[in-house]
Amino acid sequence: MNRKTSHPSFIALPLAVLLAALLACGPFVAAPTATEVSGQNPIPTSGEVQPLVATDTTQPAAVEVPTNTNTPITHLMTPGEPPAGMLSEITDRDSSEYAPEHRTIGGENFSVNFFERPFNANTMDVYFPDLDITRTKLSRDDNWVFVNIKLVGPNPAGGFLGVYGAEIDLNVDGRGDVLVMASKPGTAWSTDGVRAWLDGNHDVGGPIPVQSDTPPVSSDGYENLVFDQGVGADPDTAWSRVSPADPNSVQIAFKRALINDDDIFTWGAWTMNESMLHPEWFDYNDHFTAAEAGSPLTESQYYPLKALAELDNTCRWGVGFTPTGSEPGVCPVPPTPTPELPGTISGKVFNNPPNGGEALGPSSMPIPGVTVKARSGGCGSPGSVVASAVTNASGNYSMSIAAGTYCVAPDPAPYGYGGTPRTVTVPNAGAVTDVNFGYWQKLN
Repeated sequence: MNRKTSHPSFIALPLAVLLAALLACGPFVAAPTATEVSGQNPIPTSGEVQPLVATDTTQPAAVEVPTNTNTPITHLMTPGEPPAGMLSEITDRDSSEYAPEHRTIGGENFSVNFFERPFNANTMDVYFPDLDITRTKLSRDDNWVFVNIKLVGPNPAGGFLGVYGAEIDLNVDGRGDVLVMASKPGTAWSTDGVRAWLDGNHDVGGPIPVQSDTPPVSSDGYENLVFDQGVGADPDTAWSRVSPADPNSVQIAFKRALINDDDIFTWGAWTMNESMLHPEWFDYNDHFTAAEAGSPLTESQYYPLKALAELDNTCRWGVGFTPTGSEPGVCPVPPTPTPELPGTISGKVFNNPPNGGEALGPSSMPIPGVTVKARSGGCGSPGSVVASAVTNASGNYSMSIAAGTYCVAPDPAPYGYGGTPRTVTVPNAGAVTDVNFGYWQKLN
């Protein structure tokens, strides 16, 4: 018999008999998977998406990513385009201008976990434009939170070769709760290289959040990897790409469920060389001393960069509220300027008896219809006219004017002698009164 013509029924019949025997012994129970042993939810392969579910509204649930990576990943939802509007925006120092000098200015404060270090260590003679953040903004729609990170430009070797992402502080206490980072994003939305961590024991930042604590610090930072390139309770949790509208921007999108659909939080952006990505080191200024980390500021005693190099981050800003400046890690809030309220200059123009001088007295006669002008600057070097008023029937005038110093004088008029100009300083919302001008007739 030719072997190529053999029929599968020769094999199927014995298998059927064996299967029937097994079923007769009782229900079939599969061996537990690694995720079932660990007590975690298995990875869904079809059907309804299973979002990450937290136990409260301020702290994300501590759920380890399933270890069973043999199940094929099925994506059910992909981010679209970010909304045109934005909820929050942060600007950051552009170090490209000072890169030829192997330094930066501003944008760096190691003591509060605020870094400007897009350079290599020790020599600082290699500058990484793809790690240098200039502006970042956050927006969201019904399903997604979008973070757009604008950078100086791509790496000279081509593309964006670092790791890019965002840190979310859900209860605005200075301790980050969620970290989403994407490695080497491509031109289309993808979960490749995208990971998300949660801090389940709420110890990011060590004893004092944001502030530099003296190493060694016992905290373990972001210890719960909950999403790893499509592997997790929801395979669609987080994505990344290079913006199709701006080749110098990297975009991160993550499900609102990852942050418990929270509407009030602070956030900031991060970039770094992949070798520097250590979620367990957050906050970085607790893992290194200032001397170990080095500094990009030439005026610092710790210049140049040492162990902590090739990374950049922003300060944090608020979503759902306007920061006051007291929130840990928040960007500096400029002081509210004192409103410039108008002040007033008032007085009287009068005529005295012959040789009566310029002092107002009982016999002084009002002069109506006189225009009194205020010029910018003192009378030593008066400028242009900024305000004026005309005296009424009682010889009185009053003009509204901003705070400042002025030269005040009536228009020349044939009232005799006098009417000497006066230098007047008006405080904010202040009133300067009795700026009087007297005339008299000089006798021969």
